[in-house]
Order: sequence, then structure tokens, then C-alpha cells
Amino acid sequence: MKDLFRLSRYHWLFLFLVMAFCAFATAFLSFQLINIAMANLEFIATHGLMGIIDGGLLQFLSILAKGILIVILYFCFKGMEAELLQRWRRIGR
Repeated sequence: MKDLFRLSRYHWLFLFLVMAFCAFATAFLSFQLINIAMANLEFIATHGLMGIIDGGLLQFLSILAKGILIVILYFCFKGMEAELLQRWRRIGR
């Protein structure tokens, strides 16, 4: 299992494709998250405590979970970017 996270064992094309997927998913989820968060804030501001009881709190927790997923995808992107840049710099030597 420890060997699974060692990025140097993977082919560069696989890393590039996973990195592209992480970038796309981060951008898509971030855009979607902003829209949902604004709608949730408006709903809670309009309906107050009743809005929280009717599902505003559950939606807030799902927004928080999506935010955590976005951060994880971003870290995956940066890790693969660092590995690919390190390989690219090694080629020049």
C-alpha cells in the first residue's frame, strides 16, 4: 500500500492524465460550490432557524465535505505536478 503513493513508479503519461483530471474536478467543483454556497446562505438568511431545520444545516455540511474534497484534489494535482517537474529537470542533466 505504501508503494501505491510513490509517484516515481508511474509512467509520466498516467501522471499527466490524473493531474488533468484533478485540475478539471477542482475547477468544476469549485464553481459548483460557489453557486450552492450562495444559494444556501440566501435560503438561511431568508428563512432563519426554520431554514436550518428544513435542511440548511445538512446542505452546509455537504458544502463543507465538497470543500475538503476540493483541497484533496488540489493537493493531488500539486503532488503530480512536482513529480513531473522533477522528472523534466532530470532529463536536462
